[in-house]
Amino acid sequence: MRAMFLGVLTAALMASATPTFAAPIDDATVTVTSVLDKFNGGDINAFFAAHRDGALIVDEFAPFVWGGPQSVQRWASDYDADAKRRGIRDGRIDYGKPIQANSDGTSAYIVLPTTYRFTQNGTKMAGAGSMAFVMAHELTGWKISSWIYSGATSTPER
Repeated sequence: MRAMFLGVLTAALMASATPTFAAPIDDATVTVTSVLDKFNGGDINAFFAAHRDGALIVDEFAPFVWGGPQSVQRWASDYDADAKRRGIRDGRIDYGKPIQANSDGTSAYIVLPTTYRFTQNGTKMAGAGSMAFVMAHELTGWKISSWIYSGATSTPER
């Protein structure tokens, strides 16, 4: 009986000492949220680096879809031009916990509820929506292959 107890105790201690690793979807989700945090903080280079070259992007302003070489950089340039034209500044994406997150270890699909906040001509605006990301796992970690933003028309924040 004592030997059995020691065996169970030893197994339990070994199991508790074994490090735990995040599931692939957890790692992919952390990558996405970290990238959004960096974007919100103004680190556009980290935002660029988080994408695969040629990432497919769909967003709410013309030309509405970007793909091919330097797609993320072209999206950023078009975003800046649209924001300037419409009197928008201080744009940011606030997000919640994933409403869907799946991974097979080499690719992942993540949907986040979002609120796009910005100031337009002095008025604070917000629009609820979501962002869906398709991720690919590369040697250097998770990269964004595609994302789409969809949301309601923004209205003044109360």
